[in-house]
Amino acid sequence: MTVEKQREVIRLWNELRKLEGPAAEELRIQILEYFSKAKTKRAA
Repeated sequence: MTVEKQREVIRLWNELRKLEGPAAEELRIQILEYFSKAKTKRAA
């Protein structure tokens, strides 16, 4: 992932943190799970 893409992901994550409700929480969980799996694959 390029630095530009990382910055965009961080910006979007910060915007998502401002949202409330079950849909926003579910989306945050899915994003965290995705990056957790991606990090695990890179380490292997």
